[in-house]
Order: sequence, then C-alpha cells, then structure tokens
Amino acid sequence: MTQSPAQFASLLPKLTLEEKVGLLSGRDFSTAAGAARLGIPPLRVADSVCGIRPSGLDANITTASFPNTACYGSTWDSELLGRLGEELARQARLKSAQIVLGPTINIHRDPRAGRNFECFSEDPLISGVLASAIVNGIQRGGVGACPKHFVANDAETLRHFYNVKEKVNGRPLREIYLAAWQHLLRNSDPEGVMTAYNKVDGTFCSEHAELYQEVLRGEWGYKGITMSDWFAVHDTVAPIKAGLDLEMPFPVFRGGRLVAKVKAGAVSEAEIDARALKMLELRDRTRACHSEEPERSVIRKETGDLAREIARSGMVLLKNEGSTLPIANSATVALIGEFAKDPVCTGGGSASCIPQYRHSPLEVLRKEFKSVEYAQGVRTRRIIPTVRKDIIRAENGSPGVDIAFYNNDDLDEVVFSESNEEGRVWMLGEFKPGLKIPGSHVRISTTLTPSTTGSHTLAVRCTGSFTLTIDGTEVSSGPAIPISTEQFIFNHILLEVRTVVQMQAQTEYKVQLIMQGPDKLSVGEPTPYAAALCFEEAYSEGDAIEEGVSIARNSDVSIVYAGRNEEYESEGFDLQSIELPANQTQLIRAVAAASRKTVLVLHAGNPIDVSEVINDVDAVLLAHFPGQEGARATADLLTGRVSPSGKLATTWFKTLADAPSAAHFPPKRQEDGSVTVEYAEGVGVGYRAAGLKDEVRWPFGYGLTYTSFVYRGLEVSIDGLALDSKITCSVSVRNDGNVEARDVVQIYITPTSSTDVWRPARELKGFTKTKPLAPGEEVTVTVEIQLDMACSYWNEVGGAWKIEPGSYGVIVGDQRTTFEVAEEKVWNHL
Repeated sequence: MTQSPAQFASLLPKLTLEEKVGLLSGRDFSTAAGAARLGIPPLRVADSVCGIRPSGLDANITTASFPNTACYGSTWDSELLGRLGEELARQARLKSAQIVLGPTINIHRDPRAGRNFECFSEDPLISGVLASAIVNGIQRGGVGACPKHFVANDAETLRHFYNVKEKVNGRPLREIYLAAWQHLLRNSDPEGVMTAYNKVDGTFCSEHAELYQEVLRGEWGYKGITMSDWFAVHDTVAPIKAGLDLEMPFPVFRGGRLVAKVKAGAVSEAEIDARALKMLELRDRTRACHSEEPERSVIRKETGDLAREIARSGMVLLKNEGSTLPIANSATVALIGEFAKDPVCTGGGSASCIPQYRHSPLEVLRKEFKSVEYAQGVRTRRIIPTVRKDIIRAENGSPGVDIAFYNNDDLDEVVFSESNEEGRVWMLGEFKPGLKIPGSHVRISTTLTPSTTGSHTLAVRCTGSFTLTIDGTEVSSGPAIPISTEQFIFNHILLEVRTVVQMQAQTEYKVQLIMQGPDKLSVGEPTPYAAALCFEEAYSEGDAIEEGVSIARNSDVSIVYAGRNEEYESEGFDLQSIELPANQTQLIRAVAAASRKTVLVLHAGNPIDVSEVINDVDAVLLAHFPGQEGARATADLLTGRVSPSGKLATTWFKTLADAPSAAHFPPKRQEDGSVTVEYAEGVGVGYRAAGLKDEVRWPFGYGLTYTSFVYRGLEVSIDGLALDSKITCSVSVRNDGNVEARDVVQIYITPTSSTDVWRPARELKGFTKTKPLAPGEEVTVTVEIQLDMACSYWNEVGGAWKIEPGSYGVIVGDQRTTFEVAEEKVWNHL
C-alpha cells in the first residue's frame, strides 16, 4: 500500500542508502523508480504537450492529438493555451501519468532544426510566456509539468556530443536561450526541468553546476526537480554534485555505481539526501493524480472542439491575392496531394502520438463545396512504407507475414514464431522468449501479390546483415549497418536498402527476409533488434502530375496540399534543406498554370523555401502539423467560417542562405574529434538580425486575415523607476473590415540611440490577442510590461542585467511613441 499524501518527504530517514539512490533513477522508459518497502510509488512520466503518449516504446493506445508546438506559438494566445494545459492534465490522468514532459522551449535558431516543430518560436518572450500558460494549465489539473531542454539543445545532429561554445554569462545565452527559461519561471512554477543532451561551454548540461546552482536555483530561485533527458548522463559523481535529481530512463551511471561512490567518499550521503528529498517532495505534490487503472483513451466532443480551436487559431494565412480566400461554397474544387487524403497530424519522435481519429481533408471538403475532384499527385514519402497487409498473406491464409526466430545458423531450431499483420519486427532491449544475443536470426516470410505490373521497389530496414529472396532467388543482401540506438528509433532511412524488381499484377511471389541478430549487447543503452519488409508499387510521376492538371483545368479553384510530415521533421535528425522536394514543386507549378485560382496548403513545423512556387499560386495557408482536428480547422478557414488570426512566431527567410545561422549549422565535428556549435550570429536570431531587408519572405509577427485592423491613440506611461515598475501600453484597435476577426497586438521596444553594445533594432516585449471583433467594433487594449524586462540587456563585463538611461521607443502596429529612463540600473536576479 502506498502512503497517503504529504507523507513521502517524512520517510527520508527510514530509507536505506540503496533505496535513496534507487529514487534517483528511472526503472524503465516511462517511469521513475519508487521504494516498494516503504510504499513509495513509482512516478509515471509522459510525452508530450501535443498528445499524451502511453507508456512503453511501442504502445499502440491512442490519445487526443493536438497541433504541434510551433502552431501554439503562432496562436499568440496565452488564455487558449492555458485551457490546453488543463486538458493535457486530464489526458495525462487517462494514461496514469503524474508528470507531462513538456513543453519544449528551445529556440528556433535555424530553419533546419529537426525538433523546431515541437518548440514555440525564435523569440524567448513568446516561448517562455506561452510555455508558462501550458505549465500553469497542466498543474491546475493536478499534474506536474517538466519543460525541456535546459539549455541550448537547438539542433539534433550529434546532439549527445556537441558543445555550444558560449559562456553562460554571454549575451547570446542570457538574452535569447536562457531568457526563454527566465520568462517561463517569471510566470509559472513547473514541478520539473529536463536538461539537454549537449554541452555548454565544455560541460554537459546534465552536470553543469553553473547552470543549476548559480543560475537556475540561485539567481532564479527554482525549487522543483531537475531530470536528465534519456541517456543524457555521462558520469556518476558530477551530476549529483551539480544538482541533477533524476537520471532517466534507468540507472546507467547511478544504481550500484553511485552507491559505491558514496561508500568510497566521492559523494556524501547528505548530497544523496538532498536529491532524494526532491524526489519525495515531488510525490507529495503529485500523489493525487496517481492511478492504478489501465491506460485508456476517451473521445470527448469538448476535447475535439479545443483541438480544432487551437489549430485554426495558429494557422497562418501567408498570401491571399485577389481575395482568393475564402472560397464560396458554390465553387467547384480540384483537391490535389497525398496529404489531402492521408492527413498530416504530427511531427516525429517523442512529440508524436497515435491520434484517436483522423479526418481527411478530402472527406471534410466534399461536404463544404459544390463538387470536389481529387488527384493524389506526387509521392511525398521519405522512406518506403512497410508492406501493406492487403497485398500479403501468411501461411494460415490471413493478411500478414510469418515471423520465426532461431538460435542457430542452420535455421532449424525455432525458439519463437508468430503471424503478424505488419511486416516488421521491432525490439529494443527486450527480446522474444529464449532468444540469444548474440547468435540468433529472424525470418520474415509472406506471399506478396502486387495489384499492378511494373518495376516495383522492395526495401528492407534491418539492424543486422540480411538476405532478401523472391521465390527462392536472392534479390538483395547487405551487412549490418552501424547505427546508434537513437538513430534506430528516429531516423529509419539510415537502415533502408532498396532494390527494384519487375513484377506482374495479381501474381503471387514468395518473399523471404532473413536477418542476423545483434552480435553483442549495447553498453549503456538498450540493444536494437529490428527488421522491416517494405514495398512500393511503381508509378509514373508525369502521369500523377497530369492527373492533377486535368482536374484543375475544369475547376473554379485548385487546392494543393504539400509540405512535410513526420518523416521529414522529427526528433533525432535535422533537415538538410528547407526547399520543397522537386516533385512537389513540379506538381504545384503545373497545377497553378492550369488553374483559375490556386491555393497552397502547407504542412510544416519549419519554414519552407517557396521561391520556386510563390509567384505561381494565389494563396498560401500554413497549416502546421495540425493534430486530429486539422482538416476541419483548415476547412473553417478556407470557407471563411472563421477568419485566420495566426501570426508567425518565426521569421520565414526567402532562402536558407538568408538565415543568420546558415553558415553555422548543423554542429560540425572538428579535426580533434570534438563537435562544436558556434552562435556566430550572437543575439541576432531571426528578426533580431541586423540589416534584414530583401532576405525575408514573411516577417516575424506576420499573418493575414479576411479583414483589416486600424490602430490609433497609442499611449505609454510608467508608474515609477524601480526595476519592478510597470510600463503600461494602451492602444485602440478597430476592425475596419466586413467580417468578425481577432488580432494580435504586438509591442516592440527600440533601444536608446546611444548604447554601449550593439542591440537589435527592436525586440518583442509584450503581446496579447484581442477577443473576436465584429465589423466596425473598436476596443482599447492594455498591456503591462515590467521595466527591467522591457529595456535591459546583459552586460557581459559586469555579469548582470543593465538598463542604460535615455529615450526608448515603443512600436505597436503603425503607432510609435517614446518614454524616458532617467538613470542607469544594474541587477542580477529573476
């Protein structure tokens, strides 16, 4: 029996050293360990703020799927995201989770970063303020939140190894990367903080005493726990002394190793007690949501409505020439693109989830317009899909494959066998009963019947050496491909080997894949053991484009769905390019040339270089990765039922070369083997960069609506000159158009004319989103900004924040004014 609430911290003196150390590690990928003897329960943790994932690495329980975090950033709506947090707490309880691992507040430093889709913005204020709204909502629901990743984990390439060559007390970290965390902690009190994989100034974040003790707990007064990212610990002693409370997902450098270090005197038991007490206090605060019930998924209308509201609030209308949008219900529509039938919901990695349901744009839009003709268009996949169950047959006649495991080279000793609808084996550290490592093999066999004749593609994704045969003849083979556990989980294309084979329609082919198991167990991480049989039938790209062109010629409007999905943007790897794939570009241009009007709906978490198509299309709607209600949210905007109100929270540069970080991303391995990241752009991230003119396609804060807004009467006042004095900005906003809409009021501060250091020409210091304004309606919007946050910069010489005296500018829309700061101010605290 577990203890009642508020008793766990009192149990510290009763714990043995081994039990205290046990509390400081996970027991598996989803759970922090407890202490059974004293009834201290484990803690269930769950990713993420886009949808609460079930426990385990390969669980198949669905969950409510919300839009990606970059979409949250584009809402600029704290109240809405607070309601999201409350719903996430409810979803977490359905999965018996006490801690939600998120939100992610790393900065959109470069448009290739694979994990940008699950972060808010290039701007620290938006990132911190919106994240705090989600944190507060989650914790109002009785569940803990654990924002991540502290700090500067802004690339996925070699993320376990790279060193960010910046001082903790340098301007880039203090004004951009740490600033997001500072804004978060000004506005919320999260139960946990997850550390980053990377190093900062030569020290791993999991053992960075300066970051933990001096900044996080010292200057900022943070009281919650700190936990590592999965397999981000590299030492036994240093993380304890730095203040890392929890190693996840299980004891690699703790457990028996840490007990031995305590007994040897390298770590004191008092240091262990301090960390264990944090973990006990966390249980006292989250015990109310602990549940022994099975994990489940419950579909609720209220949840779907919230997901839909968030999606349409964050979608951004980027172009709308000739009032192409909204589209009249009487229009005939050509709907083109794979994503129009197979909807994009989420990015890849730990921020992904299995949606409770998916509405395809095709089924939704057919209910909206007079007629809708559909063409699939070009293929958008990055990897060859796993073979479809409807064209394969196992020996028992059911759809699927036969899988057998062997412990000898002769394949005559079957230790385990099964039939499976999926043509794959996927194991990570936990293997089938009786399977030996090393020394085992797996065989996947099936009868495959293609539906068409042509040069089809067979592919395998194998962690070991393999042989692939068709009707007993070898068609492909290959050695084991060295790959890290992380890349095995996230970057499947690294394991893929393709071969083209000529096949006849409706002909049966006996396909067999034999793979050798791992030749040794991994050290420190679970061992991957996987094989997948993949298949794609031939098609003509030219024919696919012509099909789209054909229906476009006979329609009033063509809507082309394009962009990226979770195969392109994911945890674990970065993009190589931000250009649209060439085949998508060809499709869009060909369709646009034949269309009366062309609307481009883009799915992406990162900016896309649209240079090749932007002049061909009439309207562009950024739909992000919109979750399970994305299709209906998009329909709301395309039809004009709701006017778009999303604004970009990240600059869209015209080309990759225009981005300030372009020459300094991704992390690069040096001659001595080290991996480094240089923030050569300094604080000039995104819109803050100096001299931006023609490089920007769509600027930070940009987004069209179906109306227009007029600003007037900007007034600014200060209630004193103390650091916590408030600058009050008020401005009147009038809907000057013909439809109801909301606007985002963005407040930028410009520096004094004479400064000791270079400062950006303007910086966002406050924002709010209006209520829906009817045509002709006018409201006065007031935003308060604390003086120390509004005007300061980080003084590297003094190691403190500094406000210089002088005249500061305020910009709100087309309104400008100034205010005076009479004297210099210097301080160093939250």
